[in-house]
Amino acid sequence: MWLLAVIAIGLVGGSLVVDLTGESAADQFLLARGSLNGLRAYLWVKGGLLAALVSALGVHVVSSGFALARSGRSSLFGVPLAVPPRVQWGMGYVFVLLGSALVALSLTALVAMNACRYMRLV
Repeated sequence: MWLLAVIAIGLVGGSLVVDLTGESAADQFLLARGSLNGLRAYLWVKGGLLAALVSALGVHVVSSGFALARSGRSSLFGVPLAVPPRVQWGMGYVFVLLGSALVALSLTALVAMNACRYMRLV
């Protein structure tokens, strides 16, 4: 399931980048049938979906990292992980750091979208 989330992040993120160019088929359709406000709402929904997917992935990685650090066993993306005895138990905190970075990245993506001239909400 989480591997599908990673694939969905790639697909939604890639299509969002293409849509932000203003030359995609979805952009042209929305501008022809609606207005700039319709395009703005469409892009915010797509950006929100991307941020939600990245945040969910980050929260899962954080929880897996804490489980790995506390008990030495975890399930990352459905794959059971067990730390070999030669690896320190604190290595789970690397996953916590990486998951936190994913959550911060999703928030930064929303701030970056708001920085675009025609996407401003605030």
